[in-house]
Amino acid sequence: MSRMETKEFTRYKKYWTNINHFQNILSLLHWDSEILLPENARQERADQIAVLSTKIHESFVSEELDEILHNLKNNLSNSTSNEQELFLLTRELEVLEKQRNRTKKLPSDLVENFSRTTNLAHGIWSEARKNKNFNEFSEVLEKIVSLSKEMADCYGYEKERYDALLEGYESDTKSEVLEKLFLHLKNSLIPLINQSKFYSNPFTKQIPIEYQMNLCSKLPSLLGLSDKSSRLDPSLHPFSTSIGKFDKRITTRYDEKDPLSAILAVMHEVGHAMYEQGLSTMQGYPSPLTEALSYGVHESMSRLWENQIGRSKAFWSYYYPIFIKELQIYHYDLPFETLYKYVNSVQKTKIRVEADQVTYNLHIILRFEIERELISGDLKVKDLPGLWNQKMKDYFDLEIENDAEGVLQDIHWSGGSFGYFPTYTLGNIYSAQLFHAFHSTNEDFWNQVESKGDFTSLHKWLEKHVYHKGKILDPKNLVKDATGEEPNSVYLEKFLKSKLREID
Repeated sequence: MSRMETKEFTRYKKYWTNINHFQNILSLLHWDSEILLPENARQERADQIAVLSTKIHESFVSEELDEILHNLKNNLSNSTSNEQELFLLTRELEVLEKQRNRTKKLPSDLVENFSRTTNLAHGIWSEARKNKNFNEFSEVLEKIVSLSKEMADCYGYEKERYDALLEGYESDTKSEVLEKLFLHLKNSLIPLINQSKFYSNPFTKQIPIEYQMNLCSKLPSLLGLSDKSSRLDPSLHPFSTSIGKFDKRITTRYDEKDPLSAILAVMHEVGHAMYEQGLSTMQGYPSPLTEALSYGVHESMSRLWENQIGRSKAFWSYYYPIFIKELQIYHYDLPFETLYKYVNSVQKTKIRVEADQVTYNLHIILRFEIERELISGDLKVKDLPGLWNQKMKDYFDLEIENDAEGVLQDIHWSGGSFGYFPTYTLGNIYSAQLFHAFHSTNEDFWNQVESKGDFTSLHKWLEKHVYHKGKILDPKNLVKDATGEEPNSVYLEKFLKSKLREID
């Protein structure tokens, strides 16, 4: 009897599918909180999210699921399933057991308190950012930091509390390893940035948001994200979320002075959504194996489409006529070469989400260093703006004029996402290495992009090496399996240097 026909597997699959439905509903509530929710409804929504988060947590660590998994494991030895089927189910149970062991370490009241606090914190952060006043946010941030420390202590760690939080985003990642990796990257980037050229904004007049929205609405389907299974909305901070197998939501932020900001944000979020779209087509969806492998791998997919594709000459050669037509710009007002140099220009900026592909990692390193100190207790919340501003001066030689362009610019800490930021740089490293491996065996790719806007070969490669791998491999081995070697930052450095030579 195949595992697909056993009552133990059927019961397990039904239980997991129900958890997945709850998780998707929770994602929908979060999406609605940022896109459509009336301001006066925020407290009630926080309560709704807290209750549902607790329900998911309790279902995930329940004795009923213990029993289901115990019976399923006991029947594996009697299964007549083929070798591959048994391997996948065994791996699935390993992944699930690891997740459950970690989750079981958190008391339900801590999960509920954390969920309610962070949901309320989003509104407080948004208002403080609007008022450029960190003091309005500091009290709730202190609560979030305290709760995060408590969660880290529940998880446990060998050397450093921050490692326990990193584990939730990139498994088997340690602070001291990142410190060495980031220090090397920082030392190589700073001179590269100082040697780079800056090309100023070439848009001589404001581009109406209406024009930009119309242009951006067509971009996801061009890149490969089904317009029947996704939607694009404006938001304060661009993000992507999956609400179901055929429901991928992305957002962007529009700037009348620079339409490239919205376009590159769309390409970034489309990369996230297409990864989720690929995972949703894995055999056995939904299951613990058909989820994103790690935040670093997830980020590699968004960075690949934003940087390797979105800043390439082939893409802009194809997209340029569409771009100027939709935005009603005359080509002699914005020549192709002028636009292309600006797309790949390097400039020190105060805002992470507006940073170019070269300076971006310095923004991440700054945040990694700060939140590591916050979680260790070496840095007090009240001293956070001062340290932030000093590091911006040290790394970028920029003076922060207010908290909105400084410590309040990111949404992540309002959600308690300590340990998330380092995965952005890991994603950059993975993306450069993965794309190098793809292009080495698909040398005609750029011709297909430039002539037809055709990304088919890249989608097929990513589907085989990333999308349909799910959580079958760990991040290090996924990269090794796809590229022939373990993660190596040399490909990112080579990519960045080649882009700068191209526009010199």
